[in-house]
Amino acid sequence: MPKEAYIFLGALVTAFVGFIAARFTSGVQLKIAKDNSEKDIRLQSARLADERLKSEVALERDKLEKLHKVLSIISFENSQTMSYIQSSETDLSDFRKRYIANCDRLHDALAITDLYYPDMSEPIREIFGQANCFWGYQENVIRIDIKTNEQGWQSNLSKVLDAGTEINKRVKSLQYQISERGKELNKRLW
Repeated sequence: MPKEAYIFLGALVTAFVGFIAARFTSGVQLKIAKDNSEKDIRLQSARLADERLKSEVALERDKLEKLHKVLSIISFENSQTMSYIQSSETDLSDFRKRYIANCDRLHDALAITDLYYPDMSEPIREIFGQANCFWGYQENVIRIDIKTNEQGWQSNLSKVLDAGTEINKRVKSLQYQISERGKELNKRLW
């Protein structure tokens, strides 16, 4: 074989080996790029899922905190202590303004429970019913002159105290549920 044929054959073999090496290198680089992009997608998805979880937990904590505070105010506004304070009031318009503010807070609590915690909605409705009784009987306590109708005054005060006790019992139960839900949220983050 002539020398040129050997050179040509050598060039062909070298080109073929170069082609195979380039093809192999290209395939490896493509696989590495694909693996890296899949890893990036997994990391990004995990980061987004983590951010979403933190956002959901933050929203829920905010709602739980607001509900807990509203319930604390409701418990105080419908308590024996408040009944005695209100008993000395003579201006029914101020009393009724406080009643309306109390109802507004209960509406807030009901909105939160209906939207986020439906299992807590019924106890809020029960508290609402008892609060209406509390304020109705409390208004009678304010209106009745104890000197002229002690029995009527005592009867209404007894009903006020009973309603306040029922409200406080339900509030404590709901606040315990809120506390337990808060513990569950903490576990979700860790």
